[in-house]
Amino acid sequence: MEVLILSKTKYGSTQFCVGGICINNKQFIRLLNQGGHYQPADTQFNIGDIWDITFTVNPNRKEPHNEDVTIHTYKFVRKIYALETYIKNMGVPIWRNNISNIFEGKILWQKNGKGYFSENIKNYPSHSVGFWISDVDLRYSNGSYIYESNGVSKQIVYKGNQTALQVIPKGRLIRLSLAKWWKPEDSDIEARCYLQLSGWYEDQSEPVKKVEAKPIVKTQPITKTIELPKYELPKYQAPKTTQQPKNTSGSCYIATLCYDDFYADEVCSFRDFRDATLSKTKMGRLFIAKYYHFAPKLTAKLENHKTLNRLIKLFILNPLLTIIKTLKLDRK
Repeated sequence: MEVLILSKTKYGSTQFCVGGICINNKQFIRLLNQGGHYQPADTQFNIGDIWDITFTVNPNRKEPHNEDVTIHTYKFVRKIYALETYIKNMGVPIWRNNISNIFEGKILWQKNGKGYFSENIKNYPSHSVGFWISDVDLRYSNGSYIYESNGVSKQIVYKGNQTALQVIPKGRLIRLSLAKWWKPEDSDIEARCYLQLSGWYEDQSEPVKKVEAKPIVKTQPITKTIELPKYELPKYQAPKTTQQPKNTSGSCYIATLCYDDFYADEVCSFRDFRDATLSKTKMGRLFIAKYYHFAPKLTAKLENHKTLNRLIKLFILNPLLTIIKTLKLDRK
């Protein structure tokens, strides 16, 4: 199913929460990997991209985050440059004008102006994401956008990956979302999911493809000549080899961290091993599921330990890769 990527919000230092919408049925989705985690920081998904994605509903989703899906396969299709116009023409619902209209008017507000939903008041909206066109400019201050109208002041934390604008002008198409459920440690406050601003949309010009001018070749008069056939020894032709494309499907968290490149040959070989050998057995598939469950957290802890990463590569990953190559376990 074709999916338009709408947002990339930061989650920690190693992951992005990637949101999209299905082109055909206008279904909002949030893209989780096989382990139920967000996408890695080096994800290929970018805002404005359309991907052909197969996915299933994540069984662990919790209201109001009804968009969580587990993705299985994905293939890039094309990029949309006139993004604001494209979204408006899709026919999706858009909240308009006063901030009280967002999330079906159900959102609660703290005294400091932050919006939220409470686990104690189960009056949740149908979605945890949505589009909004504000009736006033939004002013950026200390990591949040401030909405002020008729003496009312609200603040929305900005979590997108676009460079913050000092002012988002009124009338601009904006995407809002609700963060994951969270409660402070050692506090009597119930779990809440807070309002955040994921990004905004504007049309961009499609890059102009450069066409190289070809030099004009003057034609020479054709003169007929008769040539006797020449005998030539047959030339030796080396057998053609077909280079296999690199396997870039899915994330290989620890290998990517240790080899410091999502597209490294070693990382792609581990993906080949996963697809050609591990995924063929029940035990292998169980290992893959456990790996994608624990690897993001482990990678986050290893991120700043460069020496340890080099040791893991030298004494664990490199020997393992030698065994995989020797036994041809990376070939289908």
